[in-house]
Amino acid sequence: MRFRHAFVAAAMLPWPAGGGASAALADAPYQAYVYNEWNESKASPNGYVPERVVTGLEAGAGHFNEPQDLFADGEGAVYVADTGNDRIVKLDASLRASGVIESLEWNGRPTALSEPTGIFVAEDGTLYVADHGNGRVLRANATGRVELVLEQPKHPLIPEDFVFKPKKVAADAAGRMYVLSEGQFFGLMQFDRDGAFLGYFGSNKVEVTPAVVLETFWKSVLTKEQREGMIKLLPIEYSNLDMGADGFVYTTTIVSANSRQEIKKLNPLGNNVMTGRDGENDFGDKEIPLSKTVKLDTSFIDVAIDADGFIAGLDRTRGRVFEYDREGNPTSVFGALGQQAGTFLQPSAVEYWNDSVLVLDAGKRNVTRFVRSEYGRLVREATVLYNEGLYEEAADVWAEASKRNVHNEMAYIGMAKSLEKQERYEEAMRYYRLGTDRSGYSDTFAFLRIDAVRASLPFVMTALLVFVFGYYGFKIIRFARSVKGRGRAHGASQGPSSGPGSTPGPTKSA
Repeated sequence: MRFRHAFVAAAMLPWPAGGGASAALADAPYQAYVYNEWNESKASPNGYVPERVVTGLEAGAGHFNEPQDLFADGEGAVYVADTGNDRIVKLDASLRASGVIESLEWNGRPTALSEPTGIFVAEDGTLYVADHGNGRVLRANATGRVELVLEQPKHPLIPEDFVFKPKKVAADAAGRMYVLSEGQFFGLMQFDRDGAFLGYFGSNKVEVTPAVVLETFWKSVLTKEQREGMIKLLPIEYSNLDMGADGFVYTTTIVSANSRQEIKKLNPLGNNVMTGRDGENDFGDKEIPLSKTVKLDTSFIDVAIDADGFIAGLDRTRGRVFEYDREGNPTSVFGALGQQAGTFLQPSAVEYWNDSVLVLDAGKRNVTRFVRSEYGRLVREATVLYNEGLYEEAADVWAEASKRNVHNEMAYIGMAKSLEKQERYEEAMRYYRLGTDRSGYSDTFAFLRIDAVRASLPFVMTALLVFVFGYYGFKIIRFARSVKGRGRAHGASQGPSSGPGSTPGPTKSA
């Protein structure tokens, strides 16, 4: 790996006044919000605020040029895919340039990078690069020596006219590689550790639009020759991917029609297990305006996952970052399009870094660091406790968060969970109602109903037994009386007895 320690003298200079203050900016140039049960936006305290803005020049690596990707490794280093400059810039824990990778060693010779658009670094330091301009994926060890080169793969499942143009890459703990290639509509391309093509992973479905419905109708009535001349219906193409510490592959998709499943969490079988709040599978903005009859829907172009399972999706339409917990519940929205610090012109990548979030802006050619506000810290702490099942511990933190934001439904749900664990069901139902959690309300009501049944069961059983014994006792007494009455009636019908030695009296003759 050819590291060029860049601009050492510049790196030793103090930060410019406009480059990055040590403390968070006083006012964020955007308004955070949450959505209620009717998908109406309500103002919310900012969970994240901009703390520092760093350009390539200020970092000591020269100007960035169309940077397209970010990656933070376990050691705190940050890698920037400086695509337009055909290089990767490595930043240290102070966001200063510690080296520049322009080429890697392959077969004893340097091989230059060309328009790198994707970076992934494994825990052991193995570097994966989507070398888009060269049409290949490089895997290099920690010393910078290339161990594997993925170029134009050949396989019966891959169309003959397909051109391998990798944009993003990630790898799991077993060394399997997941590649997002330009123009690949069948899913992520999965390769084993030796570079053999394993198949398509997490294939998308064809997006249902009015045009697709009409196309399907015509194909059902046309001949085979006519159908072959029509445009083929292709699935939705992924826009980005990332590998979580949990071993799941997270992806983003730009959906224009149905606006569902924009963020996916793919299990080892390639199935999406991310459902979001109440199984909605809807991420990003709920209120979608129209501009000149064009729907300005959320367009996720990158996704990042941190150690606690939080998910950050970057929207290029409005320049916002949508953060969700590991269950898909929204926790924060921040960022915007604009010229101020904390806003973007052309956001291209997002990454978790230590206790903050980094956003790469290809338009401004800089990196913005966002730190949590006090409210954001409370939401994070309560969410972690809540997802770990520590409802009682989370309740106090949720209560503090709800004082700062009365529209935070998760705070009410968290308190409801705690009350439910304490068997205070009526109070829990009230907070479930405030949190508009219908399933939680229904489940708690079921517990309340069971408790009511248990409380009244002794009385009900006693009353039932009294009724049964009384009923059958009355039947027995009534039956005994009827038998005795029939016996008396039978005796009366026989008349007075004449005795054993008596003889019948004379009869009157006709």
